[in-house]
Amino acid sequence: MKVFTSEELEQKWDGFSKIFQHYNECSTAPVAFLLITSLGITSQFGSAQNSCKSILEVACGPGAGTKLCLQYKNDSSKFISTDISNEMIQLTKQCLGMTNNGDGGDEIPEKNFKIQQCNAEKLPFPDNSFDRYFSNYCLHLVTSPETMLKEAYRVLEVGGIAAFSVWGRPENSNQFTIVKKIADEIGIDMSSQERSSFHLNDTTKLRQMALDAGFSRVLAGHSFVNSPIQNGEEYSEVFLSPPGLQKFIQTLDKEKYLLWKSKIVNHVDELLNKGEFIGSEVSYIICTK
Repeated sequence: MKVFTSEELEQKWDGFSKIFQHYNECSTAPVAFLLITSLGITSQFGSAQNSCKSILEVACGPGAGTKLCLQYKNDSSKFISTDISNEMIQLTKQCLGMTNNGDGGDEIPEKNFKIQQCNAEKLPFPDNSFDRYFSNYCLHLVTSPETMLKEAYRVLEVGGIAAFSVWGRPENSNQFTIVKKIADEIGIDMSSQERSSFHLNDTTKLRQMALDAGFSRVLAGHSFVNSPIQNGEEYSEVFLSPPGLQKFIQTLDKEKYLLWKSKIVNHVDELLNKGEFIGSEVSYIICTK
């Protein structure tokens, strides 16, 4: 089973960053809001918001979650956003208007904000540096989720809270399974030796992994996020676009590919016409040190 190294992940996301931003980021923003809400950053109850002194975001992607967090956090709270991909860092800076200030810097001083490139499995921060941590759709992608969880635990102070999201159960995530479902039906072999992105969807096991990393309390659950896709053509444009899949498509007979695509389009249109969402389940954990 192939598991990507950190270097391979960096290269992959550098190459996929703009495609992801264009097609996929809109589906990740609601989950980012779920995570930062679970950290108490948006809360007006008690002292939850005021007690948040420092926030770390790991795997900011093109910046949707970063922008939300900046909107809700206190300006006095330190906020550092990170990603393994420099291209994602640049997209986040564009999202925040940081490329329009002339100096191309990595900080917004008035927001107590900084952005930097780093590896989720080897964070460049001292122990007990933050009291909030969130990572949206990253834990299932890294080489070692156990290492990432331990690093999150290490950089959090006692009482700190971390929030993670991963792909949920495939049977509840049609947006990620339709392509292969139709391929199987018409005899296109999409079997892969790569580790499945669904490998952490069992919340019982995911919760235990976080407890094993040292967290004292871990809440685990599922939610559903519908895609804004309105028809089958939009779906095929989005989910046949990843670079790895494009390379695979180039190996297919053209007529076979066109049949595959047409059946995908028709299947999605049929689901939508029946009133069913195209979307995915998210599994997530909220962990207290």
